[in-house]
Amino acid sequence: MYKVMIVDDEPLFRDFLRLKMDWQRHGFQVCCEARNGQEALAEAEKHQPHLALVDINMPFMDGIELAVKLKDRFGRIVIVFISGHNEFEYVQKAVRTGVQDYLLKPFNEAEMTEMLERIRPKLPHLSAGREIDRVAAEGARAASASAHPGQEALELGAVRDAIVLGLRMKDADVLDEVRKAVGRLRSSTWGDEYADAMMMGLLSLALTFAGERGFAYSRVWDSGEDKAPYDRLKVCATWDEAEEWLIALYRRVIQLTEDVKPTKASSLFSAAIRYIEQHYSDADLSAEQVAGGVYVDSSYLRRIFRKESGHSIVDHITHIRMKKARALLLEGNRRLSDISESVGYADPNYFSKSFKKRFGVSPTEYEQLVRK
Repeated sequence: MYKVMIVDDEPLFRDFLRLKMDWQRHGFQVCCEARNGQEALAEAEKHQPHLALVDINMPFMDGIELAVKLKDRFGRIVIVFISGHNEFEYVQKAVRTGVQDYLLKPFNEAEMTEMLERIRPKLPHLSAGREIDRVAAEGARAASASAHPGQEALELGAVRDAIVLGLRMKDADVLDEVRKAVGRLRSSTWGDEYADAMMMGLLSLALTFAGERGFAYSRVWDSGEDKAPYDRLKVCATWDEAEEWLIALYRRVIQLTEDVKPTKASSLFSAAIRYIEQHYSDADLSAEQVAGGVYVDSSYLRRIFRKESGHSIVDHITHIRMKKARALLLEGNRRLSDISESVGYADPNYFSKSFKKRFGVSPTEYEQLVRK
């Protein structure tokens, strides 16, 4: 029986994947689940899955980065990406990460069955009794030789969060965050598998954001270019050239959003964002309080917020608090109770649980990772 790992930050979607298929009828069993990349790596070490179903967009470590690490540690694992149409046109091309197939949301049981049949020839032969042990041994050797430690993954995850938030808030500092992300990668050799996957992730952020805002991809890059963005990025010969091209792409995305005349809804959304930024340290901050702060009905603001960002008001409050908490942890020499109170949590234990739920590690574990 082949073992399957499901990796997705949405509990309902994990349930959907687990329950949608009669896995045993197809010769598979779900052996483990994970909410993010860090959990997935730990679960993979423990259960040695043959197949990983991985969502592209996850907090802390996105699907592309996770795919690279899974292939580094478990060379024979088969990886299938799950993603939306607006981002996968280009993720399909990231084949150098070792991804064997993909599913586009929404999909049905027939499409899942077809995918399983496509990837079956790439799975190991279970009749060879020592196959799993051999794969585990290969994974352990690869893990010990890994050139990309947890600290770099944490830093890149933090930068990506800042880029997404900056794009949504039309923050001019977003270009600095892109440069910072590229700077983190310059220790790698330009063009190697890890660098390729990470740069693809940065490109995907811009294209996904443009797609969410309703802009055709042809408007994001120079129509005179004869290559699609991913292919254009690949022909860059140096880190400097790649960074210059990526920054130009982000500038165009930002310019497109600035050229759009603000609507009543977008102006209200921006006002709500500013209010949250100013009051996140208030332990009693709620959707109702935010709505009162911008002088609208809370039900109306909830609908606007969901439409503009794809997230709830409470989700965004939590996101801002976790972002601020992570910055405080990086500063060091702060008691956990002080950080908890500074970001609006009266109970340090609840703060720690919320932090671990968001990032996959506790605040203490996070500090240890970034100091390695």
